[in-house]
Amino acid sequence: MAEIGEDLDKSDVSSLIFLMKDYMGRGKISKEKSFLDLVVELEKLNLVAPDQLDLLEKCLKNIHRIDLKTKIQKYKQSVQGAGTSYRNVLQAAIQKSLKDPSNNFREEPVKKSIQESEAFLPQSIPEERYKMKSKPLGICLIIDCIGNETELLRDTFTSLGYEVQKFLHLSMHGISQILGQFACMPEHRDYDSFVCVLVSRGGSQSVYGVDQTHSGLPLHHIRRMFMGDSCPYLAGKPKMFFIQNYVVSEGQLEDSSLLEVDGPAMKNVEFKAQKRGLCTVHREADFFWSLCTADMSLLEQSHSSPSLYLQCLSQKLRQER
Repeated sequence: MAEIGEDLDKSDVSSLIFLMKDYMGRGKISKEKSFLDLVVELEKLNLVAPDQLDLLEKCLKNIHRIDLKTKIQKYKQSVQGAGTSYRNVLQAAIQKSLKDPSNNFREEPVKKSIQESEAFLPQSIPEERYKMKSKPLGICLIIDCIGNETELLRDTFTSLGYEVQKFLHLSMHGISQILGQFACMPEHRDYDSFVCVLVSRGGSQSVYGVDQTHSGLPLHHIRRMFMGDSCPYLAGKPKMFFIQNYVVSEGQLEDSSLLEVDGPAMKNVEFKAQKRGLCTVHREADFFWSLCTADMSLLEQSHSSPSLYLQCLSQKLRQER
């Protein structure tokens, strides 16, 4: 193209630009541009390519530059000849490789562009994990209102690096008070997690402790005590609850419909949370809540042995540590 451009004077280039306006649109290129500038614009519009020169050949003929048209025709013939020669060589090589497999093509490493190189490929995103490095890892609160269920778990969580604190045979109000106290403990600020194991009689969604009542401490109230806005020292940290609840049938309960569910401890937690202000972590984040309910009759049948749920939990924790 550079050779053809050298053979064109300004009037020839102006004539070509005028003819090309029908294909390029008005105002696409000014008359002051060179022939090579014109070719670049035509390439951008996919009107000219090494194997697509018919338009240029036609316009050169229209401005009576048959000599340059002939040059383009010779160039096209040379390109076609080279393509035919390449195809013939390739076909011969394929036939030879089929006859003699030992002459198969040797694989060469494919050169990648900068964008395709491994440095620019998306790297695997590291899995997010909780920081579990504090010593101890946190407090493990065990509330056992049955009396023979949690010795195994106390040993398990001690071996895992937790400070275990255990309370036995609490009433419903006693459970609420202990949970409220532990939710407000400033020691959580220095620890990386919290564990609560609760074993009690109860309803389908509440615990009674040692009480025999129609109403109990709702499980969602226990959860609410440790949410981010109520327990800011544990915000963003894992809070694990393992609850074994032996469900009591309604016929075995005393009538205590006047019993207040939200005791003083619960109200105290909510009041302190309001004074601390808003928490940046979602209040319900970072909970692991495992609840196993069983009929009270199972406890009566095997009062001296711990629940299968707690046995499996202890075994699994020891295996995965």
